[in-house]
Amino acid sequence: MKGAKQTRSLPKVPFSFREAVASGMTKYTLKQLMDQGVVEKLGRGIYQLVCPDDDLEENQYRVATLRCSLPSSICMLTALEHYHVTDQIPKKIWVLVPAPKRVVSKDLKLIRSRNPQWKIGIQKTKDYWITTLERTLIDCLLYKKLIGNQVALEAIKQAMAQKKVKLGRLYDLAKKMGVEHRVRPTIEALAS
Repeated sequence: MKGAKQTRSLPKVPFSFREAVASGMTKYTLKQLMDQGVVEKLGRGIYQLVCPDDDLEENQYRVATLRCSLPSSICMLTALEHYHVTDQIPKKIWVLVPAPKRVVSKDLKLIRSRNPQWKIGIQKTKDYWITTLERTLIDCLLYKKLIGNQVALEAIKQAMAQKKVKLGRLYDLAKKMGVEHRVRPTIEALAS
């Protein structure tokens, strides 16, 4: 019963040790809750209640963000799956991070960028950041060596078929990001 009282102040989504301490939990209490099976450790400094909300995808994104810390953004193959425009099932969570960022985790695929442009095409939620569909498609064209040209083209075709995106908006975003010269041939080929 004591464990139930202590867990009320904890968030229902994965949380960091720092957040547990901020909610009034001590290191000893957290260890007791883990021993009782009320809380489980997901990674270094990341915990979760054993019966969290069923929104597994959102929890995975939050864990990835806690591991990488901000600024970081869910991107490419994971974002394509989030927007339901690919048949691919990513084995890892793809995360866009600044170039010097180093994170050791077998669950994450880090995409390091010298100029990640955090203000363009990134949707910022309370728990994590994720690239918008247009930004995701542009990134897939830019990093097609990582995911394959066919996957990028199929995602664009599927997004257009579902009327989620227009080629004009894709080109405008590429221009805003300063990469239109790299994606123009592909967009022109899709337009014809």
